[in-house]
Amino acid sequence: VDGQIIKVSVEEALAQEKFGKIYLMVGINELDIGTVERFEKKYREVVARIQELQPEAIIYIQSVMKVTQTRSAKGDYVTNEGITERNDAISKIADNKKIFYLDVNEAVCDESGGMNPDYTTDGVHLKVKFIPLWRDYLKSHAILLGND
Repeated sequence: VDGQIIKVSVEEALAQEKFGKIYLMVGINELDIGTVERFEKKYREVVARIQELQPEAIIYIQSVMKVTQTRSAKGDYVTNEGITERNDAISKIADNKKIFYLDVNEAVCDESGGMNPDYTTDGVHLKVKFIPLWRDYLKSHAILLGND
């Protein structure tokens, strides 16, 4: 709204304005919502709702970012194995026509398969100075629209 800052839900924002591209990423907090099958089912529901609200938009499903190998080894639900299982599941949602899967881990993981420890202070979240790696990955993997 011109001249003021208001909070609206994602659904409200998607209903109010037309978007050409929508980037979707679910994070670490959602790993603990049950089985991989339930995770995929819920993710499909979210994507379907976005498509209802934005039928012309290209949707980019971003992988869940992996954590460092040290963080993964802690023994709770935040493991790279669990992240990989969920990423494999959500990658199936992509139709490569209107929905595209982007594996952002290509930009932040090292040869161990986990997030590069230099990129994080807590083993989970990127340091601010490394967010451009993520941004640049997204920019270099975008699908060009007619007006781009």
